[in-house]
Amino acid sequence: MTAPSDRLNVKVFLSHRYRSPAVNLQFFDLIDQVADVQFEVDRGLKATSTTRLERMIRDVEIFAGIYSLSDDPFERLPAADLVRATRYFKLELDMAMRYRKPSILFIDRRFGNRLHGPPGSVSLRYSAQEILSQGMETTRRHLRDEFETFCRSIANQSQKRSARDTAAVGLLVPPTGEARGATAAAVEAFNYAVEVLPWPIAIDGGFIAQLQRCDWVLADLSQPSAVAAVAFLRGHGIPILRIGPVDGPPDVATEELIYGELAPHYTKDIIRWSDPERLQVALEERIGQILSEPGLVDNRLDAQGYFQSAAKLNQLVFLSYAKEDHEYADRIGAELSSAFQEVFDYRKPAAIPHGARWLDHMLASLATAAIGVPLLSPNYVASSYCMEEGRRMMDAALSDRMRVFPVLLADSGVDLFSQLEYRRATRMSPTEIVAGIAREVA
Repeated sequence: MTAPSDRLNVKVFLSHRYRSPAVNLQFFDLIDQVADVQFEVDRGLKATSTTRLERMIRDVEIFAGIYSLSDDPFERLPAADLVRATRYFKLELDMAMRYRKPSILFIDRRFGNRLHGPPGSVSLRYSAQEILSQGMETTRRHLRDEFETFCRSIANQSQKRSARDTAAVGLLVPPTGEARGATAAAVEAFNYAVEVLPWPIAIDGGFIAQLQRCDWVLADLSQPSAVAAVAFLRGHGIPILRIGPVDGPPDVATEELIYGELAPHYTKDIIRWSDPERLQVALEERIGQILSEPGLVDNRLDAQGYFQSAAKLNQLVFLSYAKEDHEYADRIGAELSSAFQEVFDYRKPAAIPHGARWLDHMLASLATAAIGVPLLSPNYVASSYCMEEGRRMMDAALSDRMRVFPVLLADSGVDLFSQLEYRRATRMSPTEIVAGIAREVA
């Protein structure tokens, strides 16, 4: 093992499967024996974007992938599920390759030929059973030694980079039209300078010099010439945020030409607009998301807490029930909290901030929840507040803004959720009900 004075101190982008906290922690311990590592995590961020991911990967020194199928070493998935499980890994691996990051990947053997490292990366296959077994020190020592060899190979490279002094965003937007003002205002709201890029687009030396002053680029897709510019930016590792008119370009074929099998990740990130005021609002929300300050993990205690928390599903759950049914609500609420990162329960001390109007805050939480769990009983039907929550949940479910899983405590005669499948508390335990919800959501 390297002497303490020789330890590499490095900022890492850690690509990993959230649902495997035990395997993730084993590999963190392995890495921590060799190097002082720091990695960034998103705490409380409900969604990310390709622009944010590209900036994060661009600004680290090395890329490390811990690709576990699950903490259950005997679990097996059919081929179609394996493909789905690797989609996000492939997105991050593609970014690491384009930003030319030294990469080391620990890949669960169960992925077989569904997951490979890009050219130039160090790829090591492992057995989940051996990694998790207390008696397989030889296996862990071998992987640790491989990581140490990797660290030595990059120690003399010029990976350390000074902080980026690029307080500008490139604006690749036509000078005429409603989008120019809205995009510039949104960018300036975050104290960025606006670097106006040439339009009509000319990819020449002057254009490249301007790009060097940009943290990232905001590109309008309304004109066909933007396609070539986006392809150029992608090839040269420039993070991009794209906007376009509703029902406008690019089409599926163009997206697949630029992004290949990763196109769906990028296409869903396009901000579509028809009104400049709404465009500015949407841009400010997205830029705030891109710039949201991540948490930093640099020790085992924080790593353990993060891996355990991240293993939970990150959708906000709204638990709706009558106060008379609080005993059952406490039981199922505890199960929900073990499976989901955030559960709104109006009776919990921290649910309603001090000084907030409780009804307004409760309805705002309901509006942002991805999952609703109403506990139906005669008490629920008798409560006007509960029935209002129920109506709002059903409206959200019908418009595909929420998944609703009603739990029947006792026959109530209400047909509000008649279009949905009930879970009956008399036939299933809270543990079984929540496990079923988690499976459907995941």
